[in-house]
Parts: sequence; structure tokens; C-alpha cells
Amino acid sequence: MTAYQTALRVLDDWQHLAGLSSSSHYFDVVSKATSSLAVDAFSCGVRYNALKTAVELAEQGRAVFWLQLARFHTPLDDISASGDIGKTLAAEFKDLSFHLRNILEVSSEDHASRIRQLTMQQDDVIFRIRMIPGFSRFLLHPLFSDLQKAAEAGPVIIVNASRYSCNAMIILSAQDPIHIPLDIERAEVSKLSNQFQSVTMAAGTSDHQHELNTIIRVLRTLWERIVDPIAKALKLLIPRGSRIWWCPTAEFMLLPLHAAGPYVKRGHNLSHLYISSYTPTLAALIRARQQLLRDACIPHFVSIGQANPHKGTPLLRVTDELCDVASRVPPFLPFTSLSDNDATVQRALDALNQHQWFHLACHGMLNQQKPFESSFAMRDGPLTIMDIIRPCLQQREFAFLSTSHTTVGHASSPDEAIHLATAMQFSAFRCVIGSMWSVEDEVVGQVVSAFYDEMFDGSGRLDCTRAAGALHNAMKKLRNKIPLEQQIVFIHIGV
Repeated sequence: MTAYQTALRVLDDWQHLAGLSSSSHYFDVVSKATSSLAVDAFSCGVRYNALKTAVELAEQGRAVFWLQLARFHTPLDDISASGDIGKTLAAEFKDLSFHLRNILEVSSEDHASRIRQLTMQQDDVIFRIRMIPGFSRFLLHPLFSDLQKAAEAGPVIIVNASRYSCNAMIILSAQDPIHIPLDIERAEVSKLSNQFQSVTMAAGTSDHQHELNTIIRVLRTLWERIVDPIAKALKLLIPRGSRIWWCPTAEFMLLPLHAAGPYVKRGHNLSHLYISSYTPTLAALIRARQQLLRDACIPHFVSIGQANPHKGTPLLRVTDELCDVASRVPPFLPFTSLSDNDATVQRALDALNQHQWFHLACHGMLNQQKPFESSFAMRDGPLTIMDIIRPCLQQREFAFLSTSHTTVGHASSPDEAIHLATAMQFSAFRCVIGSMWSVEDEVVGQVVSAFYDEMFDGSGRLDCTRAAGALHNAMKKLRNKIPLEQQIVFIHIGV
């Protein structure tokens, strides 16, 4: 335990540089250094019944890039409001962070001494901020008592895969975590994940009945070996129909935990019991809950569709999809639609800066080897993760990514969660709906229409926290109308 705690603490001394830079070199260094550290630390904590420490260590060593990027965008309003000293230090921290990030974007050996100088200056400012009463833990990793806030609206279930053991942990807002040992080894989880990825990647290209049988077999194994023991514990804690959040690690991140079930007549799959959402980390969910719009202005909705991208096959139903969205958005809500020649990289970025509600229909271009190059296909080229995270966006509410592979990240480092959906979430969207594999053009329109029918209830009130329930109810309506793999492809991330 001491070794894991020390390793993660030392790692934190330099990893913030990687978080400030989106270069693939820094990411590769961090992902290799932390490839199994967090999940193994979690397993060690469970083994010695130090459950709270296990949660803290897992949180500290996962999604390192997003963790550091979130620190870079740390709100400084409270520090500025603490007095003249706080105001001065907040301004210094913001200025140094700006210069550090700019220089890291073009870093080379020529800039090494300047990077060291700026880092030392920033460390000094951080030290002085921590001397201000009430800010002693500024930019330090949160304690378990802080992380529990993630479960304020419902339990969060960490599902951890380590070479030493596989475990689940139910996090609740007002009591100690509950440990559930899982009767499965990481090698089996990896095999299950590879099997599921293979069949979903090839969906529609071979015998459909064989694909369906394979998918159901995987979902049943997920239920028997992983999800059913968790569901039995949840039954004693929360009523049926409640919301739950999955926080998977390692290969579990590539498996549809939300869709697990026995898949037998009169049997109850997980979707019959609870409404599932996901979060990459506990801190990410806490931040999403804290990101409230600062003013009372009416939110703006934008839909962007690109049926004829610069590279890629045409999408025949994008225009119809945008019309369906427009017809369902409440008439009092300011609405903008961009399509075809208007759906360019720059105009899409401008729309992200100017709107709180966002619907995107286009090709999703997955790059598992270079995840920062994963992109949305626009008229004039790719809108990449790099493009999305570079500007510091104001608080946003909701994004529906009606495109393929938006929740698939780095092939060998799934724990880093570098994919299109988390890029949207960490760029200030409180919740995002994305896809775990390919979505079928002829099916997605039905999903979108059913979702927005549920999302906008006629009350005149917009609430992004309705999105998880709206997706859940939409899929329930479509259960006998679309293929199984398309019923479970979309997931909800965030509040």
C-alpha cells in the first residue's frame, strides 16, 4: 500500500505537464507509466480492506490526461473572492497556466529550461494558495469524503479489473463503500471484451443470427459473472427504477455493463431494474454536477449534420434526422441548424462556443492508436479531439453524438478514456450521449426521434438530467423494432 501511495504521489509531481499538453508523446509517457498502477492499487486496497484508500488511489491514477486538464481549468472565482492576496495569486496562476500550456503545445528541447522555470513558478503559486484559509487542498487529489459526493443522486459502481483480482465497489453518499468480489479474472475480462469488440465491429457484414447469438452470450456472461452480484446488493439499497452510475476500469470500459442480463423469457435484464449512466471518474461526475449555467438566459440549441464529408461515404438520412430534431425542440428555444456546406470545422467550433444544447449527426472517425486524432467528419476536414479541447468553453448542458465509436479510446490504455464523448464532457458539457460501436444510418433516426420525444415533456423546462431517463425510455419503446446491438449501442455519460 505504501509503495502504491508513494508511486502515485511521485508520479503526480511531473504528470501535470502531460495534462497541459495534448501531444501524443506526453500522452504515451503517462499512459505507459500508469497502465496498471491505479487498478493494481485498487486491488491492493481491497485485499487489505482499506476500501476508502482504494477508491482514492484509483481516482488518482486513472484518466490522468483529463484529470490534469480539469486542474488547468480549475475555477478560481472562490480564491479571487477570498481577498486581495487571493485575487493576486489567482491571476498569477491563470497567467502561468496559460504560458505553460502554450509552450507545451510546441515543446522541444529548446524550451526545456523555460518549461522548468514556469513549472517552478506555478508550484510556488500553488503553495501560497494553499496557505490561504479554506484552500489547503487546492489541486490535491480529493479524499474519499469528497469523492462520495459523486453518489448524491444515486450509487456509483466502480468495476475494477486488475491482474491480482477483479472487484466491484458500490459508492454511496452517506455510508462506507460496499465491496463485492467478482468471480472472474482479468484475462477472462479481456477475452470477453475482445470477443464483444470483434462481433460489434463486424455487425451487419456476416450472418446476423450468429452475431446476435454471440452478443447475447457475452451479455449473459456479463450478468452471471459481474452484474448480477452487484444488482443483488443494489436491491437492498435502492428501489427498482433508480438511477445508477457505472465507473468501469481497464477492459471493463469496453463492455456494455448497462445491457447485461439473462435474456430469457420473463427474466429481468439490468435495464428492467435500473437506469444506467457512466462516468470515467468520480471527480468527473462531481464536476458535471457543479457546472451550472451562470446566468438565467434561455439556452440555445444547435444541430449540426454532415451528410457529405470531405472524406467518407455519404450518410443518406442526416437531413431527415436534423428535421426530426428541429420538429421536437420546444418552439420557445432558440434553435440553429448547420448542415452540408455550413457544417465546417470552424463553424462547428463556433457553435460549441455559442450554444448550451448540441446535436451532432455525422461520421465518427475512430483512431485507437492516436486517440487525439479521433474526429467528427466535417465538410472541409476532421473536427478532432484536439480541436474540441483547445478552447476553454463556458459551461454547457447536453450533447447527443449521433455518430459511431464516440466512446472508444486508446487501444492499449482504455483507462485514459481519450475519446470523443469524454472530450465533449471535459469541454464543459454536463452530460453526453455517445455510442460504443457503429450506429446504423437507417436505425439511428428512430432512436433520435424516440429520445427527443421523451426528453422534451411539454413542461417548458429544459433539464439535462432528464437525458438518462429519456434514453432509457426511448430504448424501451424500440425494444422490438430495432436490432439488439442498436438497442444497446448508445450510453449516457454524466449527470
